[in-house]
Amino acid sequence: MLLYGRVETMTEAGQVEAVYLEGDRIADVGSLQDLSARYPGAKKQFFEQITPGLHEAHAHPQMWGLQLDSLDLEGLTDPQAVAQQVAEKARALPPGGWIRGGGYLFRAYPTRELLDAAAPHHPVFLQSRDRHSGWANTRALEQAGITAQTPDPPGGVLVRDAQGQPTGYLLEAAQELVQRVMPKPGLAELERGLHDLARRGYTAVHHMGWCHFSLAEQLAESGRLPVRLWWALDRDHWREARPGWRGDSLEIAAVKFFADGALGSRTAWMVEPYPDGSHGLALDALELILSEGRAALEAGLGLVVHAIGTRAVQGVLEVFHQLQPISRRIFRLEHAQHVRDAELARLAGLNLALSLQPMHLLGDAELVRFHLKGQEHEAFRLRDLWKTGLPVAFGSDAPVMKPLYELNLQAATQHPLNPAQSLTPAEVLWAHTRGAALAAGWPQHGQIRPEAPADLTLWENGRPVGRVFRGGLEL
Repeated sequence: MLLYGRVETMTEAGQVEAVYLEGDRIADVGSLQDLSARYPGAKKQFFEQITPGLHEAHAHPQMWGLQLDSLDLEGLTDPQAVAQQVAEKARALPPGGWIRGGGYLFRAYPTRELLDAAAPHHPVFLQSRDRHSGWANTRALEQAGITAQTPDPPGGVLVRDAQGQPTGYLLEAAQELVQRVMPKPGLAELERGLHDLARRGYTAVHHMGWCHFSLAEQLAESGRLPVRLWWALDRDHWREARPGWRGDSLEIAAVKFFADGALGSRTAWMVEPYPDGSHGLALDALELILSEGRAALEAGLGLVVHAIGTRAVQGVLEVFHQLQPISRRIFRLEHAQHVRDAELARLAGLNLALSLQPMHLLGDAELVRFHLKGQEHEAFRLRDLWKTGLPVAFGSDAPVMKPLYELNLQAATQHPLNPAQSLTPAEVLWAHTRGAALAAGWPQHGQIRPEAPADLTLWENGRPVGRVFRGGLEL
């Protein structure tokens, strides 16, 4: 098969006219005239642009699959508007059925009374856009056995009123008190999420937790994976897994830790306080990340750490510096959303990939101005991080945001907080292809060159319209 158009190779060859595929590999690249002469019997197809296959470099595909079947609350900032959607869902659902949803972004924590009025006969559990906090009604709290006597779990907070009663708002690990009594997502949700990502033109997905690896192994063993899957294990069960490839579509690659929460839930761990005097939450202790990270590295796995706030970034970089002498794989710093000058300088010398989600700017810019007044320059330092020369990979954090390439393109090229931190469209594409492949430790991916896997994304009018996966054309 010979594809032609504007072919972005992500190699020293730059842009060429055509690429020729044989089986599941790229066989040749060059001018249309030369390739047509060399392969006269090849079937030809034109696309406006042809790039290496897009990577979704930070996603929770099982949770995305669950979200596709739940209330979509993205863009809602008023609890009343969310409650109205819950009421509409309740009218269409038999009494007793769970109402799930996610995507809202509030400045303050709401209470359960709004949801009680909207759905008095249904348990309701909704999550903020960042999934680091949740909102439950009384029925949900009752099913979970949450009362005034319920202690805050490690790494979580039950928000309470002046009398000590739970308000229905739960931060971080406290959400698990409700989630454990809800119907559990399984293989169907993981498969649904992965297929949706494949339909959007992605050929590779970097899984970032909240799903047991055995489900991915089932899909790999049965030949049902629609993407190449790079898998970061949850820290609670990483010792159960054997690192390495399962066929050529699934790599059990790393262990994921959470140094803190997220800005929207005010649980990002900051050096400077929020307006209410709090500093956010430290989740996995730095000492735990150091000790368990060392064990994971010695077992042949990589180390991936979520760090959003300035204090989290500071602490995680110190851990990486301590562990670098024994690491055989590239470290990954996920988010790096708020970075001080001191930590920017500490990036030098690390074997580290920066995994970023520029699209979060579209919702977080207002929160940065509201919660971190005077510290806006430390937020989403895309250009500064790019200039470090470290591999940069882009993703969405789905279901936190919809996995749409154009959202990262918009946010990164038109930085709403600091235009000087903007990137170019070519750099955004690199971060979703070659940069993401380097972050995964897959040097053979993310380029269009002979012998590379035949995983391509096909474009018209600046948007993905199809892909080639393992040499097969999908439109």
